[in-house]
Amino acid sequence: MNKMRIVFKTPEEIADFINICSKYDCDINLYDARSVIDARSLIGVFAIAQGKEIEVQAISSDESVISSFIEDMKKFEV
Repeated sequence: MNKMRIVFKTPEEIADFINICSKYDCDINLYDARSVIDARSLIGVFAIAQGKEIEVQAISSDESVISSFIEDMKKFEV
């Protein structure tokens, strides 16, 4: 499974996260206890993510895409 626990400490980190997610063609979801949010949704990410741990997952059958995504997410990893 390619889910990672991440956290954003500032609004700038959220903007950086969304920019990173925008370069991928696959679906990317954020999960908290109650919701699943599209990681490219600025309003959605701000609504659930700032200051708390959430899970992120890229959904792709291409292992190179998953590996690249995981590497990009390491800067936000808990």
